Parts: sequence; structure tokens; C-alpha cells
Amino acid sequence: MKKIIGNPNTYNNNLIKLIKKTKINNYYLKNQKDFRDRILNEIDQNDHVLDIGMAMRDKHKKIQSKILETLDVNDFGEYPNIICDICSDISGLENKYNKIICIAILEHVYDPFSAVANLKKMLKNDGVIYGYVPYLYHYHAPNDLKFQDYFRFSKDALAYLFKGFSDVELFPVRGRISTPLNILFAGRWKKYAEKTNINIFLDKFFSDEKNTKQCSGFNFIVRK
Repeated sequence: MKKIIGNPNTYNNNLIKLIKKTKINNYYLKNQKDFRDRILNEIDQNDHVLDIGMAMRDKHKKIQSKILETLDVNDFGEYPNIICDICSDISGLENKYNKIICIAILEHVYDPFSAVANLKKMLKNDGVIYGYVPYLYHYHAPNDLKFQDYFRFSKDALAYLFKGFSDVELFPVRGRISTPLNILFAGRWKKYAEKTNINIFLDKFFSDEKNTKQCSGFNFIVRK
């Protein structure tokens, strides 16, 4: 006789519903655009903005917000102006930001669930998080391990990670052909080949569904 502990079927069915309701937008599979330009366009002068890890540093002068802060777990001298472990103590940062930029950060934290829970606490009620996480992507921690490389995220993982937010939209980056080429040729693929839009041409040989399941990573927009 089988022994059933708890309600595994109910829990699994709820997970399936959660994953299916997560929005997938294939815009960046079909257009060679910089996701950061969308972020710039959606920030206004009244927003209090936090850039974690300084992924937008080359565009900070274009950000219209009156208040822009930067955060990192490491001190790099000129930046950041907030040194903090987002997996741990965030005292004084609660309910503070309209927009949080979190590009290529969550794979480097040792506890992404605590990090995301803290990011939600840091947002104001109408707050938005813009970010990117890798999925099928090479290891990329520095040799000195000043920051580490822990996790990769499928669309299912992101649906669960952001389950506490009111709206989640994922934007796959690269498809079924360009993803392994990007891994094989490391930075050279992004630096040279993608400037010709060849990745978009190659990925057209597969359906959107297949490209989404075998992508390099996901841009994301989540709303509190």
C-alpha cells in the first residue's frame, strides 16, 4: 500500500499553475536591442532608483531620476554608495525605491530566495525590479572569487522565485542555436557575431517555444 504524506498533488498542481501564468515575451529573441534602454525609458525624474552591481553605470548620466543610488557587497572605491549583502541585513532600505536594477546579480548571491524577499521589502508599493539572470551560460566568477557564481535559472525557477510579486514578465535572451555558440565562443560571440544579428537569423529555424526552453538567460520585469 502506498503511503501519501501531505498533499503533494495539490502542491504540484499549484506549481504548474504558477509557471503557466508567468508571461513570456520573445521580443529580445527577435530584436537585437539593449534591455537597458527600456529601463531608461521607464524611469522618470520622480523615481528613487537603486542600481545593484552597477550594470547600468555607463548609462547613469542618461537616467532622469533625481535620486540614484548604487549598491554592492564589495567596496570598489568610487562606488557603491551603499555596501550591503542583499541576502542578509537591509536595515534602513525598506520601502525606499520605485525602481531597482538587478542585472546579472542573482546568480552571484548565495541565497537568491532571501535576496528576492529583501528586494521586495526595499520596493515601494508600486515598485518594479528590472533584471537579468543566466540560464544556459558559462561559469563567470573571477579568479580571486571577489564575487562567486552559484546558480542558473530556468523559466520554472523564476516563476517560483518571484511568486510573491503581482506581475512577472520574462524575456528570453538568445535561442536554441545562438546559446551554445555563445558558450563555445565565450565573449567573442557577443562582442562580434551578435552585432551582425546572426543569432536572430539562426534562431529563426526553431519555434519560439524551443528557443525559450534553451535560451542563454532571461531579462525580467517584476512588479510588487
